[in-house]
Amino acid sequence: MTLPIWATDPESLLLTEKQYEELPDHVRRSIEVIDNHVIFLHSGSVEHSRVARRLAAVIEQARPPVPCISVSTEVDMHYAKRQQDAEGNLFSFRRPDVTVHRCLERGAKLDSGSALIAVEIVSPGSERTDLVQKVAEYAREQIPVYLVITLDDKLYVKHVQEYRLDWSRRAYQLVGVHDGEIVITDPFPFSVTFAELDRE
Repeated sequence: MTLPIWATDPESLLLTEKQYEELPDHVRRSIEVIDNHVIFLHSGSVEHSRVARRLAAVIEQARPPVPCISVSTEVDMHYAKRQQDAEGNLFSFRRPDVTVHRCLERGAKLDSGSALIAVEIVSPGSERTDLVQKVAEYAREQIPVYLVITLDDKLYVKHVQEYRLDWSRRAYQLVGVHDGEIVITDPFPFSVTFAELDRE
């Protein structure tokens, strides 16, 4: 049996920020990186993409004129507070389905220090990453609000968990589970029904 390259060369699954920037776009879209370790992603369903687009549009319409706030979908969010190695080279980013963030200078990279809300849409089978790993990671990065939208087996919105940062402990508290409608009051108010998100 021929072993995969990573079995004999563990560093084949490590990636620096410079190496990442040099990858072709189609490869970059298929991975995330945590502490230089490559994490391969599965493409989301049509329904997954639709919910993200609809939610982003609602939030964009609701954002206040001041301060300047932007809404992005599937954009690399670099971790600003991640520990560095001795050379300061550890590289980490996730790509939330929707990120609400302070406005950036044109061409600037989005980092977690600018993020106000991160949203992940959970399809059946992907719960561990979004409900365990990212809960810990996004809290450590001090993102104030984390919304987890769970889809059911038929890919309709089932419920939405709202996590808010406990600043004293740098950990999330589950403050509510939305059923039928998402209603958020802070950092600015917006609401949308599950029916609107699921509409074809």
